[in-house]
Amino acid sequence: MEYFELVLSIAIGQRAMDHNMKLLVDFHYSDFWADPGKQQPPKAWREYSLSEKSTAIRDYTKESLKAFREAGITVSMVQVGNETTGGFCGEWTTEGQYTLMASAATAIREFDPNIQIAVHYTNPEKGGYSTFAQRLKDYRVDYDIFATSYYPAWHGTLENLSAQLKAVADGYGKQVMVAETAWDHTTYEANATGAYPY
Repeated sequence: MEYFELVLSIAIGQRAMDHNMKLLVDFHYSDFWADPGKQQPPKAWREYSLSEKSTAIRDYTKESLKAFREAGITVSMVQVGNETTGGFCGEWTTEGQYTLMASAATAIREFDPNIQIAVHYTNPEKGGYSTFAQRLKDYRVDYDIFATSYYPAWHGTLENLSAQLKAVADGYGKQVMVAETAWDHTTYEANATGAYPY
């Protein structure tokens, strides 16, 4: 982590500890916010080969978790990436994405096997969550929780969401959760966004 990000993250973590809350650390593995349309690697890693990036992710993950521990913070869960449906840390091929995810997950397990590991996807309305779960299995990504974003205005019905997550839970023996969601406090003029069919 950059110095400012690390200081801020530790301050938030300490506040969580002060209130007896558990802490989830979400590594975007990017200099910017990562989402389905933006999965850029940190600038310092831009010219790295897949092997070099895999080593960098492993080292960065362990060093960051060590900084939390040294600050007296217990990390309960780590999320490997954010909304990684289409890419991860500048990798767009299946091999590239899942090789890096496996490296990050291995680093977490080696640092502390009690930390739960989550992976995070989005767009349940498009289906395919079992495909992602199979890829995670094929590339031996060690994780506990299959997480999704769910914004009702864009991501389809609750019935479909439930079916997508149930397929992963039943077929792959993983816990599932909605990691990111929201709803408008008002629908006044909300149709201007194009997200509402009225």
